[in-house]
Amino acid sequence: MKEFYKNPACSIEDRVNDLLSRMTLEEKIMQLCGELPSNFIINGEINYDKLKSFGKNGYGRITQYSLTGLVNSAKTAKISNSIQKFFVEKTRLGIPIILQSESLAGYPGKDGTVFPAMLNVAATWEPELARQMGEITAEECSAVGINTVMSPVVDIARDPRWGRCYETFGEDVYLTTQMGVNYVRGVQGKNVSCIAKHFLGYSETQGGLNTAVTRLNSRELYEVFATPFEAMDKLAGLDGIMASYSEIDGLPVGCNKKIIDDLLRKTMKFKGLLTSDGAAIWKIYDYFKLAQSYAEAGLMAKKAGLDTEIPVGGAYRQLAKFVKNGQLDEACIDVSVKRVLTIKFKLGLFENPYVDEKQVTSLFSNPAKKKLSENIADNSIILLSNKDNILPLRTDTVVALIGPHADSKRYPISGYSYPAYIEMVQSLKSQAKKDISFNGIIDEEHKQKDSQSFNAMYNMFQDNDWKYLNDTENILQDMQALSLKEQLEQFYSVNYAKGCEVSDIGFSNMEECCRKAQDSDVIILAVGGNCGWVDVTIGEGKDRCSLDLSGLQQDLLKKMQVLDKPIILIMYGTIYNIPSMQNIKAVLYVGLPGPYGAKSVANVIKGSLNPGGKLPITIPRSIGQIPVYYNHKVGSGYHSIGDKTMSTIFSGGYVDGDCRPLYPFGFGLSYTTFSIKDIFIKDKDIVLGEDIILSCKIKNIGSVAGSEVVQIYYYFKNAHVVRPNKELIAFKKVILQPNEEKTVLFTINTKQLGYYNEEMQFVIEPGQADLMVGTSSEDIIYKAEINLIGKTLNILGKREYLSNVEILESM
Repeated sequence: MKEFYKNPACSIEDRVNDLLSRMTLEEKIMQLCGELPSNFIINGEINYDKLKSFGKNGYGRITQYSLTGLVNSAKTAKISNSIQKFFVEKTRLGIPIILQSESLAGYPGKDGTVFPAMLNVAATWEPELARQMGEITAEECSAVGINTVMSPVVDIARDPRWGRCYETFGEDVYLTTQMGVNYVRGVQGKNVSCIAKHFLGYSETQGGLNTAVTRLNSRELYEVFATPFEAMDKLAGLDGIMASYSEIDGLPVGCNKKIIDDLLRKTMKFKGLLTSDGAAIWKIYDYFKLAQSYAEAGLMAKKAGLDTEIPVGGAYRQLAKFVKNGQLDEACIDVSVKRVLTIKFKLGLFENPYVDEKQVTSLFSNPAKKKLSENIADNSIILLSNKDNILPLRTDTVVALIGPHADSKRYPISGYSYPAYIEMVQSLKSQAKKDISFNGIIDEEHKQKDSQSFNAMYNMFQDNDWKYLNDTENILQDMQALSLKEQLEQFYSVNYAKGCEVSDIGFSNMEECCRKAQDSDVIILAVGGNCGWVDVTIGEGKDRCSLDLSGLQQDLLKKMQVLDKPIILIMYGTIYNIPSMQNIKAVLYVGLPGPYGAKSVANVIKGSLNPGGKLPITIPRSIGQIPVYYNHKVGSGYHSIGDKTMSTIFSGGYVDGDCRPLYPFGFGLSYTTFSIKDIFIKDKDIVLGEDIILSCKIKNIGSVAGSEVVQIYYYFKNAHVVRPNKELIAFKKVILQPNEEKTVLFTINTKQLGYYNEEMQFVIEPGQADLMVGTSSEDIIYKAEINLIGKTLNILGKREYLSNVEILESM
């Protein structure tokens, strides 16, 4: 019989159906399984007996595959070709395999471009940078044979205690959607698949704890948390989604038919692949105690609609017995196999399973890629306070540079990055850490005693490799990573003292810090957290019950504040409390700006770079305000609290503090000043289904070049369900020279404004709405009422997700 599936002239659907018809049950099931490279790569070489033991009938994917590239990317490309050759030539049907990796900060292998954290990308408010980052990530992954990336993370992060906030684009649906869509367009435009995560509500966790119960109703699940996923599917052709560990209404997402079938497949019409998170099926059995065995947990997940299992297919390998005993219909297997094969055909793996090993070195030596990482860092720095215009700092200033971040090249780099992976395998080899929680892989080791698995990952590398892997300083040097001390010393006379470690309370040289500060004109205090898996304060499973600075850093801050010296506070990592602003003249929030972020921070301090970042997440005054996010519903948050009069006494407010956040979503200062004027709404009566058209002029009225983000917010007044007090619906970052003016035109289709009404119909309805223009969620400079007219429209399946913005003129 003619093998249509090998003919590229046939449609993907025909090829998938033809191939499926030729597959045995065992071959089908193997396409739904994942494996770790450490289970068959030992001492830098493929163990073909181990590869054949699980792959003789074909296989779905190898995950965390970038681990093979920690020492040599060219060698990874060679290994990729050898693996593909085995599956193409040594299995009956010759089905290529997916090689997939995390890529939250770029390709996490040697010579890969290391980018700032995704939260920093969001702080730029420039979706185009997310697209460019995605393109470079895909190019580098593809060069070594990686054809699927497990990113972006589009969780809506509204609790800064959660250790994975840095992976997200922040608290807002619209900003997250813009960034996510552009990132996927960048990656998949380079013929690499994206698996977006975590579906669904994973970030809305009780107590800020990772994998804790998610308490969300159906409205918020779709309107808020599902919207970025749906938009990436409809606008960027998203190939895959990862089901989270979350338990929603009594069932983890991985076995929750209501979430998978009703919401994802029927409501959202998603036709792509749904994979488990790492060891999520094992957690159904061992963590949530819902199944009597690991195999039964796999059956529950498969019947609910979960397509594939990663990092290893320990449960899904056993699905054949459930088909044979009648507990599982083989058609349920077929549906998922089709989704896996569709991606493999779409990627062109049947025609081009191999990579060009000769091109790897030249591809990774492109300086323009490093420049993009620098550009994202430049645009992500947020100036939160600048009293007395202390910044920029004159170069004749004597600076006391204090804090654990002051002279570190590693701390500005996020988790799920090349240095973080190296730290992980270093720790595993030393056996010093037994509690590393890495994407569920530790659980795989517990249940699969004969597996190489997690703690054996270090066995992937040869003895000579460890000469490189153990030399962290040399690795950071090879990356051309920079420290703030190195950068500031180019411009200033610097008196440096570390003060303390990020989290260890055993080291302190605070007295030296005080001496250095007294001998200086100004204190630059560089504090915050570090991110990864080993000895860190931020990351997966690294959550907090306090927003204080870790270790002795809070004490260090207090000691510096009583010296009566002006302080420039630089906050790295995540969100922290600032209990007192005593002597703090300026605050820079820099997040995790990547290996070149020190250059960006130094240039901001000197004034050769004008900060233009805006907060993608609200900064609370205290932990007691959490959750505090700008688009809270009317009647439930700080916008509903008035003065303490008899008319408002029962609506509350805190008796022991201010109810408003310290810094609101969308906020960020500049070294220049802007005016926004001539705000014009073309028609204040808008027929439902048509466009809201708004324009404004923005002018730089200061003396230096800079950028401002024009933000458009919306509140619908006539819904019969409680709505958010305001929602971001459009924005544009505008770069202006001194005295330059531009006109910005926003076109916002009303189908972007849908919500579930009281009948649980997803609609837009007639009524009055406020349209607001501002420079943050709280700095609103214009508000006008518009009228939405016409009949109620049910827009489920017909939504709009993104506004259109144009710069019309420059003067």
